[in-house]
Amino acid sequence: MKNIAKIIMIVLLIQGCKGQEEKTMNTKEDKYAMLNEKIAFCYKKPTNEQFRKKILEIFNTDISTKNETEIRLSTDKYPETVLINYNFIIPFNLHPMIPDEESLQKMDKEAIEKTYDYIIKNTCNYNKMIFNNDIHATNWIKKNSLSLINLAQEYGYTKNKDWLQFAFSKSKLHEPTVLESFLFGFRCDSIFKTDGGDDCKGQWQLRKDMLDKMIEYGAELSQLSTVANMVSNGNPESYEEDTEELYAYLMAYCYKAGQSGIIEYLYDTNPKMIEVFRKKDFYGIEDLEDFTDNFYKPQNKRFGLSSIGPDPYIAYGVINDPDGYTNLRDGKGTSAKVIKKIKEGEKFGIETNTEEWWIVVTEDGTRGRIHSSRVTVIKE
Repeated sequence: MKNIAKIIMIVLLIQGCKGQEEKTMNTKEDKYAMLNEKIAFCYKKPTNEQFRKKILEIFNTDISTKNETEIRLSTDKYPETVLINYNFIIPFNLHPMIPDEESLQKMDKEAIEKTYDYIIKNTCNYNKMIFNNDIHATNWIKKNSLSLINLAQEYGYTKNKDWLQFAFSKSKLHEPTVLESFLFGFRCDSIFKTDGGDDCKGQWQLRKDMLDKMIEYGAELSQLSTVANMVSNGNPESYEEDTEELYAYLMAYCYKAGQSGIIEYLYDTNPKMIEVFRKKDFYGIEDLEDFTDNFYKPQNKRFGLSSIGPDPYIAYGVINDPDGYTNLRDGKGTSAKVIKKIKEGEKFGIETNTEEWWIVVTEDGTRGRIHSSRVTVIKE
C-alpha cells in the first residue's frame, strides 16, 4: 500500500509540474492572443504572402526563413516585432506596456482598459498604415508616435515620400549624430538578447539612397561635413566600405548639396587629399572629379585673396537682375545645375567673358557660370 501511495504522489507531482510548465509557456501566447482579439476589429489583415512581402520591403527581413513565431526586426531593446501567428506587427517601445497573465491578475478593470486602449490604437493604426496604406492611420501615427522617424533611422526605408519627408521635418538633422543615424545603417544577423545585451559584431554601411532623397527633398545637410569627419576619424573596421572612400563620397555630396566651400577647405588645409582622390580615380564619383578638375581654385587664385599673387580676374562685377538675385550654375544654359544664388550687391570676380555664359567666382570662392546679360562690370 505504501508503494502504491508513493506512485500516486509522484504521478500527481509530475502532472502538477507539467501543468505549471504549460501555463508558463502559454503566458506569452495568451498575452498576444488577447491583443489579437482586440486588433481583429480594426485592422484588415493581409494574406500571409502580402504580409511577408511588405515586411521584406520595409524592414529588409525575410520572415519565411525564420522558425520563430515572434520575430524581432532590429537589435534595439524594444524593436518592432512580427507575430507570425497573428499577422501583425507590434510597434517599437510597446513591449513594456503589454501586461502578461500575472500582471493582468493584479490590475483592476479600469487600468487594463486604459493600458490596452493605447496599445490597441497604436498597434492598429501602425499596421493599417504599413499594410493597408490607410491615410487616417498614417495621420494618427504622425501625431502620436515616432514610428515614421524610426522607419527611416533604424531601417533606412526611403520608398514612401510622405513618410520620409515627415521624418526629415521632425528630426534634428542639424545635430551630427542625428544626421549620421539616418545616413548609416548597422548590419547585424545575430539573435537579439532579451536581457538587453547584444552579441552583434556587424558593421556600419552608408545608405546612399538616403543621401539622394535628402538632397531631393531639401533636408537639412549643414552638418554633412562634420559627419564625414566623424567617419574619417572613426575605426575603419566599423565600416563596410573603406573610410577614405566614404569620406570622398560624403565630400562629393557636400558639393552636390551646394556646399562646395567644404571641399575647398579640405583641399586648402590638406592639399595631398587631391592626389589621394586622383590616384583612386575619385572612386568613380563624377561630381567630386568634376569639382576638383573644373571648379577648385587654390587660395592664391581665389576672389578676395589676389594680394597673395597676380590678380587672376579680368574684371569684377555685380548682378543686374530685377529679381534681386541670379543663379550661379555649374555649366552653360538654364538647364545646368544651380550651385548657389548671387544676391544683389554681392561682388564677384570675372574669369572669362568671351561667351554668353561667363565664368565667375564669388567672395566665398564658389566658381560657376552666369549669363552675361545678368552682369554689370564694375572694374575693368
